Amino acid sequence: MTEASLQFSEKDVIGRVSSVDTSRVTIDVTNSVLLTRIGIGQLVAVRGATEREYLVAMTERVTRSIREDLPNPEDQDADEVLLSTVPTDLLQGVLIGTFRTVEGNRKNTFKRGADSFPQIDRECFVIESGNLQRFMSILGEGFTENERLKLGAFVADRTAEAIASGDKFFQRHAAILGSTGSGKSWAVALILERASRLKFPNIIVFDMHGEYAPLADKSVGGFAKRFRIAGPGDLESPDENTLFLPYWLLNRDEMLSMILDRSDQNAPNQASRFTLHVRSLKGETLDVEGNEHQEDLYRRFPNSI
Repeated sequence: MTEASLQFSEKDVIGRVSSVDTSRVTIDVTNSVLLTRIGIGQLVAVRGATEREYLVAMTERVTRSIREDLPNPEDQDADEVLLSTVPTDLLQGVLIGTFRTVEGNRKNTFKRGADSFPQIDRECFVIESGNLQRFMSILGEGFTENERLKLGAFVADRTAEAIASGDKFFQRHAAILGSTGSGKSWAVALILERASRLKFPNIIVFDMHGEYAPLADKSVGGFAKRFRIAGPGDLESPDENTLFLPYWLLNRDEMLSMILDRSDQNAPNQASRFTLHVRSLKGETLDVEGNEHQEDLYRRFPNSI
């Protein structure tokens, strides 16, 4: 018999489904003690249509409201009736996928997206400790050792590693967001360091502010190779890591930014003269080489200098 990766007991129940809105689910919390361990981004499992299925949601909001309620008559004197305050705790999460213990001939699978909507009054469980570790191992079990990129550990459980496919991670758009001083540069440096251990770490970083220069410093364990765009001071004695960009790589505005002072009142005239001169030189070169294809492109795109 297959052992389920997600195994819950009564102490893991945090509440029951109270409402469903498209991809979001609201949970009426019945375990206030367990709620104190819940944070934004925590994973919650909602019992699905069968015992072998759970819908997995990510917490995005936790609220508490206070209401007044009549007390239990047995707890009050007959001539003294006081209203009592009762807290109402709600947890809202967004559905991210479906976990199944058995799916066909596969065991313990997770797929993105919810195949069905949670049913009202279904039990909800917090995924933490051993359940979180086993669940995260499912997400990374299909990656080879050379492909496994460790992003870090989960805040909810430091023993559960966050593993991604290094191949897929660097082929998609991603953003690292945070306020000033939150550690964005450190996070990028750490990802690059761990990515360098993959089998084919073919990564190019455009370091506009020189933040990641230490990654190429071999004396402190650097692993990258750094190249620097040449400047006027590199004309006489460039080092081996200096890159000289050919003029044909630059467009008109980029070349003008190198030689023209826009604050000069004669800047428009100089820009016009520069453009005519470059076009003349290009035309002479095309005539000499006799390249009909390049000449055709020049006629079609005369402003692409």
